[in-house]
Amino acid sequence: MKDKRVIVVGTTGDYIGLIQKRFPQKALFITDPVERAKWLESAPDESSELLFDLSDLEGVGPALEEHLRRFDQRPSGITCYDCESMLLASRLARWLGLPFVSEEAVIMTRNKFLSKMLWMENDVSCPKAELISSLNDAVQFFDAQQRSIILKPLTGSGSELVFLCETREECLRAYRALKSGLADHPNRRMYRVQTSAAGTLDPHDIFVAEEYVHGREYSCDFILEGGRVEIIRTARKVPALDQAPGTTQGYLVPAILPGGLSVESLSRQLLKASQSVGLERAMAMVDFIVHHDRAYILELTPRPGGDCLPELILRCSGFDIIGAALAFATGVSPAVPPPQNWSQLVGVRLLSRSAGVIKHIDTSRLANDSRIVSVEIRRRAGHEVILPPEDYESRLLGNVIFRPNRPHAIESECREIADLLIVEMEIPSWAAPKIS
Repeated sequence: MKDKRVIVVGTTGDYIGLIQKRFPQKALFITDPVERAKWLESAPDESSELLFDLSDLEGVGPALEEHLRRFDQRPSGITCYDCESMLLASRLARWLGLPFVSEEAVIMTRNKFLSKMLWMENDVSCPKAELISSLNDAVQFFDAQQRSIILKPLTGSGSELVFLCETREECLRAYRALKSGLADHPNRRMYRVQTSAAGTLDPHDIFVAEEYVHGREYSCDFILEGGRVEIIRTARKVPALDQAPGTTQGYLVPAILPGGLSVESLSRQLLKASQSVGLERAMAMVDFIVHHDRAYILELTPRPGGDCLPELILRCSGFDIIGAALAFATGVSPAVPPPQNWSQLVGVRLLSRSAGVIKHIDTSRLANDSRIVSVEIRRRAGHEVILPPEDYESRLLGNVIFRPNRPHAIESECREIADLLIVEMEIPSWAAPKIS
């Protein structure tokens, strides 16, 4: 009997370690050697991991088939937890005859302009957007809006190179930062040239300008299947006011939606938004802003949310969304815990405010706080922190999950928790300053 495995395409070392621990011998990881080199913990055995250059879209398929023959394995499904690997996952699924999101749907969801064009055509609320390819384009869009705008990459993820522009001068600086930041960006797969029915677009030269929608930002994970949407969780995003625009300090899960926005109406909107971009069956996540009790969709991606959210969801409800994605890939629809089975917790991202090389990290004040549920430190002494816009990843030092005492003042409580971490830099020394 063949060894059945779910193929996990292009994920990070921490996810690989977690899946290996919780679901041993259930997954076959296809990992880029660059990612493998970043991870200091032990790697899976050679039967559980195929190391391959994931930028080589044409070469991965034959290499995977050879691996499956060599170890007498049979794929039972395919899944992906990372934005830059979704196109490859879709191609491999087609190669192997496995169910997955189509390539066209991946492109439409990852493209911050094309998705909004489809949503607007189908009366799905979202920010107005335009493609820009010059300084003049950016200024013209700003002048036409007569208010603040957002400039962002065409196919990026998270807060990387996302700029809030309140003046013409900020708009010009943001455009130049996008142009220089993407010119030699190391993650070439995230910013790969896209070809679809809408034409060919190069994320290194073409960016997105959006109207700025003022309001509170949320995210949620949901299951799309059988022509209906089931929301797994909602999260209220807590902005990091002392970091680059768009940076999230923490997540409150489960979130209570504003009174005029029901779970039922949000589910209907997510169904329409998903179908508009060509999704039929997926575990997906969405970011949205609520303005006057109306949800404006910012981004929809056919994968579960990442960051500290999987661990936060597990602590809140016992629901393992990473394992659920593995099961979903095999055709099994996971049972989502009912609302009464959830407790409200907060996940805080520990973000360095200073650049430098870490000499020591002290978590003792976190350990002594009664609100703390768990602490995860991802960095060690010797790690170099480079701040945005040059780098957006190295500043994340870890995550904390805590029980809030003041849910109505969650922003200040998140900052209090983050301030308990002490980080000593080699030159100069740094400790998180108190924020009044």
